[in-house]
Amino acid sequence: MKLSILTLLGVYALLLSLHAQAQSQQEMNAQARKDFKKADIELNMVYKKVIALLPDEKSVDLLRKAQRAWVAFRDANAAFHADEMRGGSAAPLLFYGQQTQLTKARIKHLQRYLKDFGEP
Repeated sequence: MKLSILTLLGVYALLLSLHAQAQSQQEMNAQARKDFKKADIELNMVYKKVIALLPDEKSVDLLRKAQRAWVAFRDANAAFHADEMRGGSAAPLLFYGQQTQLTKARIKHLQRYLKDFGEP
């Protein structure tokens, strides 16, 4: 599969961002997964704070639907992103890296909601 220059630059940037102790591809993939899990835990904490702030069950239901759709988008987008390295040992690195990046963006979005509407 032909790799684009942007994909290669993205892989390079992702590799540089990983911890120094991660040397092998397997270790880098494991670190990327760990970074995603950490971001996902933070997302769930912020999400719960937003749920607690909402005024009624209708609003809660709407946010839940939006969050489920967003998670489906995140995961599908990460799979598409990782497809650049289909079958390669760096595919998990791209997958988890994209999940982490999108999750951090979602955290910021939900935190803005908390800031704008005040935490309980």
